[in-house]
Amino acid sequence: MKYLNQYEYRHIPYITHTKAAEDPNRVKDVGRSGCGLCCSCMAVDLLTDTALPIEDCVKLSEGSGANHSAGTDLSILGPVVAEKFGLSYSNTSDLDEAIHHLQCGGVIVAHVTVHEGQEQGLFTKRGHYIALISTDGEEFCILDPSYTPEKFDSPDRKGKVNTKNAPYLYCDVKTVHAEAHEEKPKYHLFSRKKAL
Repeated sequence: MKYLNQYEYRHIPYITHTKAAEDPNRVKDVGRSGCGLCCSCMAVDLLTDTALPIEDCVKLSEGSGANHSAGTDLSILGPVVAEKFGLSYSNTSDLDEAIHHLQCGGVIVAHVTVHEGQEQGLFTKRGHYIALISTDGEEFCILDPSYTPEKFDSPDRKGKVNTKNAPYLYCDVKTVHAEAHEEKPKYHLFSRKKAL
């Protein structure tokens, strides 16, 4: 299993905010805005016998227009990646469906955020994608592309995420669900296509 950390790819440009031509934040790099890219690459690695290099994922995102806002729109990039690698893609905001999907061998890219009134969320200070790779129904096993050893040390995060086997992280499914985005699909589901 390949783990990708976006901070290792600061040298790779990734153009975002393409809706606003004069936006000063338009040109970024994978280190700042590549969590969705890294999660997509990890999903491909887990579900296929091939790899999606981060540089190629940047091209897929920019080519499909998934980079139109601050980061990557997985509702756009997800189907593109799935088609290219012969996978199935769907999305949901239902926790039970997400758990069932993982228990059937799928991979999920979860969209987590900061809710109103918070200075930061459990996984992010703005918006972020994390890869959910398995579950026992109680906890998710997570690959967080912005993980650092000190990420979960702040008082409002401490003790909520088990980091003993990092980069494999473990967190209660209801806690992750509560951190997920409220207005967009919470879970982007990838799986191998079923044989006919």
